[in-house]
Order: sequence, then structure tokens, then C-alpha cells
Amino acid sequence: MTLTAIEVDAYPESRVNNSQPHGIGRVVALDGLFAWNNLGRNAVFAGEEFRPRAVFDDSVFVADEPSQYDLDVHAILDVPNAGIVLTLNHLGMLRAFSADALRRPGLLRRVVPLWTRTFAPDVERTVVLDDRIVGSRPREDGGPGLLVSERLSTKDGPGDLETRVQLEMCGMVTALAAFRDSAAECVTIGGKGRISLAPAAFDGVGPLRWTVEVDFEPMVLLWDGALVWGAGSECAATAVDDHDWEALHRGGFVALDPTDGRVVVCGRFPEDLAWGNGGVALALVPGALCGIGRHGELYLFDARDGTHLMTTQALADAPLGIAHAAAVGDWMLYGFNRGGYRLHATRVGAIPGARS
Repeated sequence: MTLTAIEVDAYPESRVNNSQPHGIGRVVALDGLFAWNNLGRNAVFAGEEFRPRAVFDDSVFVADEPSQYDLDVHAILDVPNAGIVLTLNHLGMLRAFSADALRRPGLLRRVVPLWTRTFAPDVERTVVLDDRIVGSRPREDGGPGLLVSERLSTKDGPGDLETRVQLEMCGMVTALAAFRDSAAECVTIGGKGRISLAPAAFDGVGPLRWTVEVDFEPMVLLWDGALVWGAGSECAATAVDDHDWEALHRGGFVALDPTDGRVVVCGRFPEDLAWGNGGVALALVPGALCGIGRHGELYLFDARDGTHLMTTQALADAPLGIAHAAAVGDWMLYGFNRGGYRLHATRVGAIPGARS
């Protein structure tokens, strides 16, 4: 196994200036694109070679703190059925951009939203089912279940989205993922030591298919095309505020059969990962699960049996905060909310005997 590491230009240049601490807010992999948020500055859309193609760097606010929240992006979501890509900020403002405009190769260009609507403030976990937004309840409320929006399109007008609450029996949701299993769309839901799966329904999310108890607090859910992967920090004896990221320790992971929730792979993290509110401290590449440590080190595990394969050197002496990561193929892109406007890309070479 070989690793290739490079630095990526995060392109933090912006027309907006505020006192936001420098860092990366989100990193996501869309179909044919990477996208990321430079906190308080912009949202960048780049090709798979990491070269920026489009940037949104505007705010409806002039004042310092509101402009920070405006450009504090909690989700970047592809809605292929509607031909749009969405950004959702801390304030709950949902901006829709033309997917074709973002994906078109060429010189870097500024983009403007097709429309702006309001979903809900302080939503940390969000996915797309068909042409609906499905998210955790606003974190400040701590409400149980999922918030499901009305259907979206390129021609939406301004105003609040209609929403409904579903699956309140799941409690407070801290991890969320959506995927297509054969012909069916599904959503996986994590929170309070449990992972559940439910199929999509005409009005959003259907009844739970299964629920599995795990020995960690779910914070990340991923789909590798065959298995549902869940991971999170260790279960604390008392509640830990995940804004206090340095209080979130170690933890573990599982890979589950989507049919019945059967555990196929499991493992524990030897050290603390860069857990935290809204963070994604790990990614899947072919043959391996890659965890990101508090100081930027990578922990690689064999996706076949959970064996710890290797640990890389740290990037920094001091903690870098919360990690945000995504993978396309064998490249993983990641940054930290207190690590400056810096992005790191690591390519994980072939793992002997691993399935492609």
C-alpha cells in the first residue's frame, strides 16, 4: 500500500470580509465534483483534479457576525432529479445553483443562486431523497426525528419550505446518509448508540426496516455500494457537547448489511479522531476506511475485516479542530475547522487482496 499526499489550494478569496476564524466548514463529493466551504468566505466547486470551477462568495449581510453565519455552510447537496446543487447555511438559508453551471469546465467563475429559500436553522446532518431535503432537527432544539421538506425544483420561489417531522422514535439524529440499494432509495439514521435504516416513501421516509445498537455514538454514516458504514466517538458516561470537540474520544466503527443490519465488519479507533459538531472525520476509499486524527494523522483500516493497517505522521503539533472529509475513488480530500484555509489530499494506493 502506498500513500501520495498533496496540498490543495482552497481558494479562500472572497468579496466578504469578517472575523471568522480561518478553517474549512464542509467537504463533499458530488457527481464529478468536489465542493468545500471556506468558513466565512465562500463555497467552492472543483473538478476531480481539485481545480476550482465555480465559487459563490456573496452575503446578504454586511455586519460581521451575520455574514459569518451566512457563509458557514452546513451542507452541500446534489439534487439530480431537479438539476440543482444546494447549499444550506447555519441560518437555514437554502440556495439553489444550476448543476450544469457548476460542472461546466473552464475558467473559474462566480455563480449566483437560482433561488433562496428557508429550511431550518442549525441543521447539522442533511441528505437528499428524490427531490426532497431530509435533515436532523435543529441542533439548538435537540428535537427527535427527521425534518422532511416539500419537493424542490429549479423554479422554486422565495419563502419558507414546507416541512414535516418524521420518525420521532429515532430520537435526536447525529448521523445521516442516503443511498440507492438496488432499485430502492434508503436513508440510514444514527443517534444515541443506535443505527437504523428506512426506505424512502412517497411523502419522505417510510417505517424503519431495522435498528442496531452499537458501542459508540454515531457521528458519520457512509455507503460503499454494498455495506452501510457507521462510526463515532466512544459513549460517554455523561452527555458531551460536541462543540467541545476535544472531549470526544476514540470510538469505533461497523459495516452493516443493508438488508437486516447484520454486522459484517467492526473495529475500534486506537486514538482520538477529529470528531465534532457536523464533522466527517473519516472516508472510504477502495479497500480501506480512513480515519482522520486530531492532529491530522490518518488511521487506515482494512475494509474486509477492520484490521488497523497503518498510521501516518501528524500534520501539526496542536489540535486542528473538527475534520471534514470526502473521497472520490482512491483520493481523499480533507480539512479542519481550525486548521486554516488549507486542504489536504491523500491518494491511497492498492491494498493487497482488497476488493475494488
